[in-house]
Amino acid sequence: MATTKLWKVENRLDNVVNYASDKSKTENKNYQKKNINSIFELLDYTTNPDKTEKQFFITGINCELDTAVKQMAQTKKKFNKDKYSKNNKIVAFHGYQSFAEGEVTPETAHEIGVKLAEEMWGDRFEVVVSTHLNTNHIHNYFVLNSVSFKDGKKYYSNFANTALLRKTSDDICDEYGLKVLEEKTCKSGINFENFYKNGLSNSDYYKFAKEDIDYAINHSWTYKEFLKKLKDIGYEMFFRTEKISIRRYPHKRNIRIERAFGEQYSIDNIKNKICSSYPNREEVIKPKTYTGRLYLKGSLKKLSKPKGFKALYLYYCYLLKVYPKKKIEYKLTPAMRVEVRKMDEYSNEIRLLNKYNITNSDELNSCKTNLNGQLNDLIRQRNNLYYKRQNMAENENKDEINKEIEMVSKDIIKIRNEIKLCNKIKVRVPEIKEQIKYFNKKENDEKQKEIQKKKQRKWER
Repeated sequence: MATTKLWKVENRLDNVVNYASDKSKTENKNYQKKNINSIFELLDYTTNPDKTEKQFFITGINCELDTAVKQMAQTKKKFNKDKYSKNNKIVAFHGYQSFAEGEVTPETAHEIGVKLAEEMWGDRFEVVVSTHLNTNHIHNYFVLNSVSFKDGKKYYSNFANTALLRKTSDDICDEYGLKVLEEKTCKSGINFENFYKNGLSNSDYYKFAKEDIDYAINHSWTYKEFLKKLKDIGYEMFFRTEKISIRRYPHKRNIRIERAFGEQYSIDNIKNKICSSYPNREEVIKPKTYTGRLYLKGSLKKLSKPKGFKALYLYYCYLLKVYPKKKIEYKLTPAMRVEVRKMDEYSNEIRLLNKYNITNSDELNSCKTNLNGQLNDLIRQRNNLYYKRQNMAENENKDEINKEIEMVSKDIIKIRNEIKLCNKIKVRVPEIKEQIKYFNKKENDEKQKEIQKKKQRKWER
């Protein structure tokens, strides 16, 4: 069983790297002595795949050991995060993974530590992993650069990431047949298992990944076709110890599907499920239709065609309503799938656009200004009512003035909600345009593929 911990470093970066890679702590006493002057001269030897013994157990992930400090500093400088400031105090994170006495060999402990670091931080951060052998309990040390070399964003060590670190460590140890500690509530009242579960349940990334995996399983004839469908949807796949991990841009973290969603998503169980079920047909994406007759009062000539923001919103909602909530097709973009769950908000925003006949940004700003003016008048009116009630005698009946205050308060809430809707519309319009553009491009690409397939078939004939 292994315990883990991660804490911040606000001092010199080189001190913590030098401590983690200390020669006296990482030396294997049983290794045959050789004429080697420094730890760095040994790297070529220890990384030789033909060798099984190691004298020093140190590995650099996304960095070279002899220049690790320099590379980490260059990453900070590249993204202008090398200078000390109020929001830039943390220079690195220092962590450990400690094993029970006599539980693992140095080689196994180091291998587990490297796998843990690669899975947790390997796609975005520079990490130095070292295995210390100077105590009865073999333990791995991690030195994690606080700034990502990929996008310049800083690592955020919170309860959710701590829970993920513990869970990932336990799962890798379980793969090696080591005991795993049962998660218990800490003295402080924190249960990290709950943070891990809540992190999965509240993450759209994990929700959509599970939906896409289920879709690929239900629409595949073979395991190979299942992998192809995931690839077509936009997922990268990684295989390790006969387990699948997936990742979708722009997310940086891999999802080990068996770990995240249960044993039923192991490779063998996925294959069995595909072979034992008849694949569903690909659903044809088309608008909802009505079988009954529709009657219109008045004349069609008098109906005006929606323009501007109203037309944009109506078209976007039309696209979203094409897909039922319970069976969201993978062809819908992940961002649009999130939007499906906001239909009530869209309905309120469309009602506001219709109420004030808003079609462009100028009219939206003008509407917001008028609403702010009405809000100030109502607040002033309510304050006068408060003042009037305060100066009333105790024996006077205050029911009537209380009713007035209540009515004005309701109007204030209504106006404030409309102002909030105006702000949301202002932010959402560019996003809607971008989503529609992306969706239309995707549809056009699929049409072009179909045209190319038809041409290819004709050519083959």
